[in-house]
Parts: sequence; C-alpha cells; structure tokens
Amino acid sequence: MPSSRTLMKRATIKKALGVTVLAAAMVTLVLWGKISEAFGPMRQEERYCLICYRDRVEQWVCGSKVRDDTVTNEYSDWIDSFTPTEHEHVWAFDTSYHRSHWFGRTSIGCGGVATIPRIFEQRSRLGEAESQQLASKYHELVRGQSPQVDFDELARFVDIVVKNPNSLLKPGNSN
Repeated sequence: MPSSRTLMKRATIKKALGVTVLAAAMVTLVLWGKISEAFGPMRQEERYCLICYRDRVEQWVCGSKVRDDTVTNEYSDWIDSFTPTEHEHVWAFDTSYHRSHWFGRTSIGCGGVATIPRIFEQRSRLGEAESQQLASKYHELVRGQSPQVDFDELARFVDIVVKNPNSLLKPGNSN
C-alpha cells in the first residue's frame, strides 16, 4: 500500500496537471479566433473600386465570414474631393489569399490596374485641375465599359497616364 506521502504527491501532481490542462484550454478558448485565423483554413479577397479606389476586404476563417469592410485611403479621399460619393461601385480583383487546410501554406494571387494611384502621382507635375480631368476621363472609360470591363484598355490608359498624360488632356481626345 502506498504511503500517505506518495498519495499526496500523486494528488498534487493530478491537481497541477488538471490546472495546467484547464489553463491551456482557457487560453486556447480565448485565443481561438487568432489561432484559427493564423493557422486554420481561410480565404481573403480584396477588391478595389475602379471609380473611387476604396478597398473592400472580405475574409472567411474556418468557413465563417469574419470580415466584410470597405475602407478609404488617400486615393479615395482625393477622388471624394471632386466626385460624388454616391456611385455604383465597380469592384475589381486586387489580391486573394487562400489556405485550404489547417497549418497549410497560404497562396496569394495579385492583380489589378493602378490607374487612380498613377493619376494621383501626376498631381505635382500636371496640377490639380488637370489630374482631376484625367480622373474624370478614366471614370468615363470605366462607366462606358461597365459591367464588362476591358482591363487591357484600362492598362493602355494607365500607360498613357504615366508616359504622356497631356495627350489625354487635349480637347476631343477620349483616349
């Protein structure tokens, strides 16, 4: 028969083990959202509006949607300064993240045409009014194509914005 001292040691070990398991379970429960987001199956899609350049971020973790936000940035703030904010968004793919199983690798896909940022960058060289005029021409191009947007044509437009923006500002030049 074990001595009372041995029984006390076993009881202490059981209590310590029970407290440790309970503490680990509590920490896991409290941090479950962070743990599942960091290591669990997930998908995140980021889009931007071709008109106002706001970002839309949607995220699913373990099959549940955990985020659906539309956020502003310096480009959308600039567009809002001269364009009505009430418009039908024309969302375009930007970045996608995907992890199909627990502790798996996350794949990333990127795309998009950064026309508004390139026009924004021209402000110091062309001036505010001319940059706003370029943005308006771009908006006309996008609205004229919506809902089927020709990204090759948008890429050509941004190329002209970077290389020869003044050619787009000539009267009668649609692009």
